[in-house]
Amino acid sequence: MSVCPNCGAYSNGTKFCESCGAPIPAEQYAQPAQPVQQAQSIPVQPMPAQPIQPQPVQPVYQQPVPVQPVYQQPVYAQGGYQMQGSYNPPVQKQSTNGACIAGFILGLVGLFTFGLTSLVGVIVSLIGVIIAFAKKQKGKVLGIIGLVLSLALCIGWVLFVANADKISAYMDANGEGDSLEEWLFDVSYDGNIEIIRETDWIRKDNGSYLVFGADDQFTYYADYRVLDNNYSTGTYEILFGYEAMDIIETRYSQYGITSDDICDDIDNTRGIDGVGQFMILVLHNDGLWINGANTMDVKWDSVYMGYYDADRNVMDLRNLDDKTDYTFISYGNFDPSSIVMPDLNPVETNAFGEGYWGDNLVGAVKLYDGDWNECDEQDEMGYSYLEVHQNYNSETETRIQLSIISGEYDPSLAEEMAYEFQETMEDGYEYDVSEVEEVTLGGFTAYEVSAQNDDGKYITAWYFVDEELHMHYITAQYYDNDTAAYEMVRDTYVFVVT
Repeated sequence: MSVCPNCGAYSNGTKFCESCGAPIPAEQYAQPAQPVQQAQSIPVQPMPAQPIQPQPVQPVYQQPVPVQPVYQQPVYAQGGYQMQGSYNPPVQKQSTNGACIAGFILGLVGLFTFGLTSLVGVIVSLIGVIIAFAKKQKGKVLGIIGLVLSLALCIGWVLFVANADKISAYMDANGEGDSLEEWLFDVSYDGNIEIIRETDWIRKDNGSYLVFGADDQFTYYADYRVLDNNYSTGTYEILFGYEAMDIIETRYSQYGITSDDICDDIDNTRGIDGVGQFMILVLHNDGLWINGANTMDVKWDSVYMGYYDADRNVMDLRNLDDKTDYTFISYGNFDPSSIVMPDLNPVETNAFGEGYWGDNLVGAVKLYDGDWNECDEQDEMGYSYLEVHQNYNSETETRIQLSIISGEYDPSLAEEMAYEFQETMEDGYEYDVSEVEEVTLGGFTAYEVSAQNDDGKYITAWYFVDEELHMHYITAQYYDNDTAAYEMVRDTYVFVVT
């Protein structure tokens, strides 16, 4: 028999109280029941008991007390820590992407430095935005703003450089500077350009005469002593520094000269001041005047590249077409006795004999078989001539030219110019061209090359250098029915040096 510790009722060895349902301690219901000795007594008639309606025994529950989670101090162990008991980890805050912030700052800085940081800003902002989206970090908006700013500045610079010539011309026309370099780097070449414009220039080695006039006009005389014949006219440009490099590389790319080539030459020949001395002179020719008539019906550019020495007032330039070096000195510093100029009174034609045509500067040939007349139509080779004569046969449409190219030349250059002629006729005019051949012409070693076009017309050229180092360029243009013109030059040409 067990006694309920909760209500005091007796239970017959059950685990739970039959009255209240409370659990009976194990030590009570586990003991074996002891037999109870009944005392003898007088039997008493039991009274009938009233039936008791069994009431459902409701378990007695104590008011539940909400259990608060008990947080214990984390127990740290090697490699981390562990929490005893129940634990809810705190929510971590989102971090801000540093590259997005840096890209935004670079974009803002670029606005105030003409895009100096824009390229780096594009790269940093793009990386930051990609990482921020991947890791769900803050700062994406800043990164996108920085990317847009830097990208817009980069595009602006591309457009700016692409239209640099137009911008520079606009700035010049509005009196805001002669070049972008002046505007960007506060470098001015106005003083040098003004001195060059106000100076008349003599080519030191051959006496040709370059005069700059008003409205950017020029006149370039083949001989400083003759101002009414054999001269070219047109407009000109003078550019310095990085702008000159850009013009050579872009507008005149056919010469194959890059700004890197120019910088290398400056480093090798001029040193740190070379950029400020570097210049180009462009002559936009619109006419070549011989005997009072313009012999050129096309316009062409003569491009000179080199350096201006302000201390000596000297232009050391190279003609990019004929690869000839030119040294121009001011007319006031020119000493006529420093060079030997050709005779202005050449010998008469009959000094060579009856039927000869020419003079003692260019030589002469004996003309026959046809109606020959002098003419002024210039060839299209682009040479600058010291003197040139042409004669035309109206019956056979044959033309002979006797000329001297300006400048002094080493005799070995005659062969080189013959090969240049061969290349020009073959690639530029698509003629059928012969090989260069070494021959004797007028007592000199000359180099001969012939070309024929689609309509059957031939042009044969001879190059040689005389004792005065003048380069002679002689041509005969003829058809198959008049090969005698070629034979005239080959067999009768004579040259006299006075």
